[in-house]
Amino acid sequence: MNSDWLWIIVVINTIAIIALWRRKPDRLNKKAAKLLWRSDPITPKHEPPDFPTSFDNDYDRRFFADFKDFADVVNWWLADEYVGSRWRLQDLPDTDRRMVDHRAGPVFGRRFAIFYNQTRLGELEISPAHRYSTEAPQVYTSMEIDWVRMLSFSIIRDFLAAIAMHVTDPRPNSTEAIAARQHILSALIEVLWNNYRLSENKDLDGQDWGEVALNFQGSAEWYIDRKNAWWQNRGAIGG
Repeated sequence: MNSDWLWIIVVINTIAIIALWRRKPDRLNKKAAKLLWRSDPITPKHEPPDFPTSFDNDYDRRFFADFKDFADVVNWWLADEYVGSRWRLQDLPDTDRRMVDHRAGPVFGRRFAIFYNQTRLGELEISPAHRYSTEAPQVYTSMEIDWVRMLSFSIIRDFLAAIAMHVTDPRPNSTEAIAARQHILSALIEVLWNNYRLSENKDLDGQDWGEVALNFQGSAEWYIDRKNAWWQNRGAIGG
């Protein structure tokens, strides 16, 4: 498949996900806003799911095993002293994806809560492409993040880019990396457009502070490599 067709398919898929799963976020009260801005990153308390027997095939089982450590590997990157991000992922206990069309039945995947400091802002979902393998780890990724206007553009962009690096080809000139950058920019512009005509009322209650929703399709090879490095680092420090 050439790069033009790949780009078209990815864009169409992204637009469909955004259109189907746009939802109005819950209110963010002043206490939650304070925890968002003035607290430390969470220590994740993972609730890893069990593999569902209804998806018992070799491809899904391989994906399930490969992505067991996804949250820890991404958090390792985010917490690095040279990255210094306050974002964290936390495993969720179910494997039924919610940011997809369920008319054809449930869609298997791994789900993660997205936190900024102590405030949960959204969710991330990843599922395997057809005939997934560790050697060719093609995956589909979707995420939704609420209240993005309460954080800076660079904080949002850098987090989305960090996720994209782990689920698409991270080489800057690759088709997947270019597509991911375009998706991120498009999603952030959409937030601005949809929320430009907000009320001048500055009270936190009752305001729609923006939501980002997007998805990626590509290879998670870099995540697989970093997973191996994470395990080696964990062994070196006696983890």
